[in-house]
Amino acid sequence: GVRHLIDHGHRKIGFVGEPPAYSPARQRYRGYLRALQTSNIPIESQFISRDLTTEDDAQQAVIKMMSQSDSPSAIFAAHNRLTIGTVKGLRDIGMEHSIALVGFDDFQLAYLLQPAVTVIAQDPLAIGKLGAELLFRRIQGDDSPVATHIVTTTLIERGSGEIMCPTSKP
Repeated sequence: GVRHLIDHGHRKIGFVGEPPAYSPARQRYRGYLRALQTSNIPIESQFISRDLTTEDDAQQAVIKMMSQSDSPSAIFAAHNRLTIGTVKGLRDIGMEHSIALVGFDDFQLAYLLQPAVTVIAQDPLAIGKLGAELLFRRIQGDDSPVATHIVTTTLIERGSGEIMCPTSKP
């Protein structure tokens, strides 16, 4: 998702994320940092807001982030609940059409918003199927070591993540 924003000319990308106590939250934050680092983009702490748990938290964090004299041109929201709060915050300050947004995980009616929200979508069917398969193996006596399983995600371009950075050349 962050790479997608970089590909659209953004170099000042905000991060809206959950508390680092959650493994997926840590992984998504590391992905954000890695995307910036591999593109030689400085990490700017004033663009990072973690430890958010509710839509309201994200909404207020985005309003605060965007009120700075040096604010991001794009935001990556690392959870669907936080993406909704980010949309609310951007709408509150009238910036939903000028700040690019990519959210992690799809949410109901994201395609109906203006602009529609670009997301990194998980595959809940694949996740459920894998979980059930692993559970049934354990029930049948599988005592293999605990392992990490990664289910691929899909970028769904809908408009918000394709807003070009106003300072980049087409």
